[in-house]
Amino acid sequence: MLNWISNSYAIEAQVLGNSSLFEQIKEKIHNQKTCGIEYNPSKTAAIVGGTCGAADYINLKTKQTYAIARQYRGFYIKWLDDRVATLEAGCGTGCLVAYIFVAPATVVSCSNHDYRINFLDPHQPPDYSHNRPLLVDPKKGIYVCYDGEDNIQIFLLPRQATIRPPKEFFSEKAEIRNGKLIVTYKNGHGKIKWVSYVLANEN
Repeated sequence: MLNWISNSYAIEAQVLGNSSLFEQIKEKIHNQKTCGIEYNPSKTAAIVGGTCGAADYINLKTKQTYAIARQYRGFYIKWLDDRVATLEAGCGTGCLVAYIFVAPATVVSCSNHDYRINFLDPHQPPDYSHNRPLLVDPKKGIYVCYDGEDNIQIFLLPRQATIRPPKEFFSEKAEIRNGKLIVTYKNGHGKIKWVSYVLANEN
């Protein structure tokens, strides 16, 4: 298996003002100003702030932090074991957005699935739209989703960290050169940026 190691993505070492993100979240927990906190079963880590739609992972032992997702509505968070959690939030009438989080820094989501109960016409809006996984099984290391063609697919839970584009850039393409993943990013003004990520074998 491969593990992506990004030299530019980790939020865990991010410093905001004079204190680390870990210290800021820890202080909010202490002052009970977290806007929701969901501990994993062993109480070694938590997802904080999900009720207000800003879900951050915090590991209380290693002091790692990771910004999981931002949503204008609150998340319902459910830990499945000490490493894997699901996050769900409403996104409008008959609409739900869902994420699968694998600690410490991986976020994955299913393709969107539309239900048409009253309207069979594909030009009419769907009655209900969501990307909720049908199954997440941490023991087997799989999750089950509808794909873009409404087929049911089984996927392996990823073991690599999520790579997020630099702010205001979107990815153009990715390729592997000399054992490194090279991602080409472009912004709205046509500026191009290349970022390399080291591929390392897992032990």
